[in-house]
Amino acid sequence: MHAFHHRHAVDDKVREHLIPLAQVIGLMNIKRDDVIVDVGAGNGYYTFKFAPLCAKVYALDVSYTDEEIEELTKRAFSLGLSNVEFIRADVCDGLKLANYTHLFFSNSYHDLHCQEEVLDNFKENVRVTLVEFKLDSPLGPPHFKKIGKEMLIERFTRHGFKLLGSLDFQYHYALTFQKEGGTSKTLNNGVMISP
Repeated sequence: MHAFHHRHAVDDKVREHLIPLAQVIGLMNIKRDDVIVDVGAGNGYYTFKFAPLCAKVYALDVSYTDEEIEELTKRAFSLGLSNVEFIRADVCDGLKLANYTHLFFSNSYHDLHCQEEVLDNFKENVRVTLVEFKLDSPLGPPHFKKIGKEMLIERFTRHGFKLLGSLDFQYHYALTFQKEGGTSKTLNNGVMISP
């Protein structure tokens, strides 16, 4: 999944300055019964912010070690969050997630080797929010890994998603889509994650 994996080394205050959390949460329109999948969750920054607002958060990262999962789980417990699960998984390997309502990618979609294929495998009516680097941003991955906002909108639309909203920040943009009915498929060898 992550050819240029970055371990979210950005300080949380810098991240909040670059990508204002309240605006992202507003764009996502999180509901109490939402089950959010934080893809490429890294240090759990967004996972811990979403958990008090929804029913469940699955934090997926292909590079989690057992020790990191244990450490993050202890942190969730210390924060009183019992609705968080950290999982070493690659969304490109055909994850079949039970009962999820929202997928969230923060600077991680551009690392997927299955960018097109994965879109056909998200269930109907799911919302997907992506935060990505602008093409002209001096931050982030090499230029050839970045995905322009218009290209991402075209790609998601072509795969049966409707754009619900967008935000522009200095170095990033954020988009929220919803998968329209009748286009869901299931990946082979899917792994079931139970709530």
